[in-house]
Amino acid sequence: MELARLLNGTGTLINLVSSPEIYIHEWASFSTKDFPENAHAKSGERVRIIQTDIEDRRPVEDVICSDEDYRKIYDKTGLTVVETYRPLGREDEPLSWVNETRIAPWVIYVLKKGNALTTPSIARGQKKEE
Repeated sequence: MELARLLNGTGTLINLVSSPEIYIHEWASFSTKDFPENAHAKSGERVRIIQTDIEDRRPVEDVICSDEDYRKIYDKTGLTVVETYRPLGREDEPLSWVNETRIAPWVIYVLKKGNALTTPSIARGQKKEE
């Protein structure tokens, strides 16, 4: 609610969050193979993941949140989703993607204060529906 309060009438808030899918697949720099229980986690429950591109391999604990629940939270706090992006890696990038070219590990919510007109979710390479 405080973030909504801080926005002026034309302000925009960008919220980058982990998608629920990040906790059940393998990635170029994250691993969940040691945590099969993540596959059964529901919104609001704890999940674990390991960042593989740093020396410290201790699991990181997070709380999973579904798209539906993020939208409920935004609505209750006076924010409206105006766009949603699920960016994907590209095959032509010089990286060894694991699942990033077909499953988005991140979700980007573009938020406005109040009841702005919402638009559908889009991913990189997809056209926004009108």
